[in-house]
Amino acid sequence: MKVIKWVTIGSGGATRLTTSKPKTSPFEISMLLEINIPDEIFLRPHLEAKIDIPQDAVGPQTITTEVVENMQDAIQSATGLTLSINVVKEEVAP
Repeated sequence: MKVIKWVTIGSGGATRLTTSKPKTSPFEISMLLEINIPDEIFLRPHLEAKIDIPQDAVGPQTITTEVVENMQDAIQSATGLTLSINVVKEEVAP
């Protein structure tokens, strides 16, 4: 995107921005300003995450606190995010 405007600056520091060339007083100057801005700057970034667990990583049913802490540390070092993992023991109905 290209933006072209006139900036008028008064001797006291007052400024104004206009689309067409302005009339100026003896105590003002005006200059043409052109700003080139890439359109992508207006796109909002979004976060994405993908976790793939390979079949050979499937292990025993019991997850120890060491495993949970190692997972949290690995995710934090790889992404910088703090992750909280809770292990909930499934209760089997009698």
